[in-house]
Amino acid sequence: MKWYHKVLICICVVIFSPIIILGICTASIAYLFEMPKNKKEYTNSEYFKDFNLPYKRYLLYSPEYRFYNGIKRRNLPIDYMRQESNGLEYFMFENILYLFPDFEQIDFNEEKSIWEADYDGHWNPFEEAYNNLVSKIDKEIDSSCIKLLIEREMFPRTDLNGIDIPECIFLTWSFDYAFENEDSLLKLRVPTNAKELFEMMKQTPDLCGDYYVDGDINIIWNLYDSIQIDIGIDSRECYLGVNKKSFGKIGSGITHWHPTNFEIYDEVCKIGKRGNVLVIRAFKSSESVLYMGEKENCPYNKESKQLIGKLYYLEAK
Repeated sequence: MKWYHKVLICICVVIFSPIIILGICTASIAYLFEMPKNKKEYTNSEYFKDFNLPYKRYLLYSPEYRFYNGIKRRNLPIDYMRQESNGLEYFMFENILYLFPDFEQIDFNEEKSIWEADYDGHWNPFEEAYNNLVSKIDKEIDSSCIKLLIEREMFPRTDLNGIDIPECIFLTWSFDYAFENEDSLLKLRVPTNAKELFEMMKQTPDLCGDYYVDGDINIIWNLYDSIQIDIGIDSRECYLGVNKKSFGKIGSGITHWHPTNFEIYDEVCKIGKRGNVLVIRAFKSSESVLYMGEKENCPYNKESKQLIGKLYYLEAK
């Protein structure tokens, strides 16, 4: 390496080191503030009450945790089990044993003509992944009575119409609301415009408020008193905005964020299903969504005090 290359590297290290250190410090502080909130949410959950497993950050996003809290909230007649031998969790529903995936995505490899499962960026044959899960079941059961519960977001393709997914897969829109409105063919397609999302909202049980399509990409949703939700959606980007209303007109915005097309419907359900809550902390110059989802698991309440800023506790009724 020539001397001026070494000098250039040294200069880059001097320039970017403070930025890197600042980024690490910011991430560490954010984690320290986030961890107590997440832990409180976990200890309030039905999953923790029934299994008493120690808190781990990944549990909040696991299929098992999300599914279990959902069925308990909806009182579904499901026999849920956790094996002591290896910790495998599964459930029985209408004489079918359902497993949860241990991978992140599933897609069809056109070159190899096989379905593959994604393990943290490493793609393995799906059949191998499925057989490995089945082998962990302690009880004897006919393979025809086993299904793998997969949520729609695990397929990176926006449109599954006309695609033959593996027969062992039971496709649901979300682990949180599995076995709800499963007859709808809309779960095969990720919404890419306002009309498609509007149709999904109309078919969603217990979705509160009044909503209507405004143009090709917008939905107006009157969900709370004096507050309006604006939804924007196209094939490239989505938008959720929470705005104050005054005398029937839109006033100042409280907050907004940009979910993906795969996330938008889930977030609509978390905000607007009957009994769910949206919690926002707003400052003069910034704001953040602290929680959205089931009221029972929310680490905040209407009386929660904030040292700085204003807390909006919005419940769908």
